[in-house]
Amino acid sequence: MRWLPWALAAAAFAPPPFRLPPPTGQYAVGTTSWTVTDPARAEPFAPAEQRQVKVVAWYPTDATRGARAPYLREGVDEARVFATVLRGTPGSFDAIADVETHAILDAAPLKSGGPLPMVLFAAGYGGVSSAHTSLVEELASHGYAVLTIAHPYEATFVALQGRSASMLDDAGAPRALYREVIGEWGKEDETMAAVTAATDREEQRRLLRGYLSTIPRTTAALHRWVDDTKLVLDRLPSLAAAAPGGRLAARLNSRAVGGGGHSMGGVTAAAFCVTDRRCHAALNLDGIPQYGSMIDRMMPAPMLMVYSARPGRLGASDAIYSHSASKYYRVDVKNTRHLDFSDLSFWGGRLREVPLLGGIEPARAAAVTRAIVREYFDQELRGRRSALLARTTTMPEITVVP
Repeated sequence: MRWLPWALAAAAFAPPPFRLPPPTGQYAVGTTSWTVTDPARAEPFAPAEQRQVKVVAWYPTDATRGARAPYLREGVDEARVFATVLRGTPGSFDAIADVETHAILDAAPLKSGGPLPMVLFAAGYGGVSSAHTSLVEELASHGYAVLTIAHPYEATFVALQGRSASMLDDAGAPRALYREVIGEWGKEDETMAAVTAATDREEQRRLLRGYLSTIPRTTAALHRWVDDTKLVLDRLPSLAAAAPGGRLAARLNSRAVGGGGHSMGGVTAAAFCVTDRRCHAALNLDGIPQYGSMIDRMMPAPMLMVYSARPGRLGASDAIYSHSASKYYRVDVKNTRHLDFSDLSFWGGRLREVPLLGGIEPARAAAVTRAIVREYFDQELRGRRSALLARTTTMPEITVVP
């Protein structure tokens, strides 16, 4: 999860626009968005405000016409804040605003078939919420409803009701609370290297517990994100029935709910599935280590951990997941780094000059990620056995660890 310290060393660049790979499923894709408010919680980044959470949903539709959703769903400020974090000029990524999705704005959800299995998904800490569009469009085209959750002030930029929420303050610097969270990660690399070097599971757990005891602000952020995830799920029945979100909510299968995410979003998915029985499967794309209480609690749902090839990280959370999850799956992906599980692999430029992207081609990284994620949720939410996880079929980039 420690991409920000590396990213701060990158210079400005102007990546060319790119085309998202088309979804491979049988359905067209619709998308809509809404905001939910929790009157019981104050916003820690703006204490005078109530906590709000932005949801962007992706789902199958019968529609064949309509306006296409822009790639940067929160507007060009998503890219401009990211450029500022990279110490570039604010307009370094503006060309990405020209990228189109394959999704139709506010389309009605698919009418035929049964209720739609649902995946709650989040990007990483300080991540670009729109940078997982390729993956969520793919899932939607195969019949899933994916609710992507943007956690305000901890994503690059989020447009809320009556205000916007940037991870940067008015001076253009990361907000104090944000800095306090990532400031706790200074010993993460050396601790994970020690964990992966240890051969005894109890020694690994001892090292992990020691590290987890030193990151109270990160733990608080994790609890905040889990509460946001529960809020989104709780509020689905209260969405206006005639609104696009309400029409989608009426089509969702509450008995087939998965949690997934990249980096901190993946850690949140696992923590959510530990504490909420509505979750039936958890997936973590390279979020290391697993924060929170999972190290000492059982999770009734299955868990898939997907590791990149970052040095010193392979297997870093196995001592937690193999003990806690009802069934644990692990997949390692060769020639990748942390951001290769997101669309940022298409952004390229300076991101390839720092250890944030591996040597895998962007289109191939997207295809591998899509296949792993879709097969896992097909297996756990639909009862369709995954050939990849069963190792009856292979992809050259992946290793399924028994």
